[in-house]
Amino acid sequence: MLVHVWICLMALLAATTISSLVPLGEANVVLNIVIAVAKTVLVAMFFMHLRHSIPLLRLIAAVGLVTLSLLFILSGADFVTRNIERSAWQATQPSTSAAGQQSQ
Repeated sequence: MLVHVWICLMALLAATTISSLVPLGEANVVLNIVIAVAKTVLVAMFFMHLRHSIPLLRLIAAVGLVTLSLLFILSGADFVTRNIERSAWQATQPSTSAAGQQSQ
């Protein structure tokens, strides 16, 4: 049984590798997240033996996963909503339009 799970994990690894070579735009991110979730479920259920464990252990694993998800979501929201400005001591970059006019 574990050999079959390992073969599925290798197939999902190949799918991840192939999807990185195919330009799908935003769908590429969604596809890779779906593949990662599938790999996580396989590892948790079969290699960590969560499908045959007591309910308390399953609950603890779920709480850990939810906590990790919240950390990623909140960190991502903070990163996306931040306004990045240059400090006064940083050199200013020449704009692309000014560089294009100088070369002509």
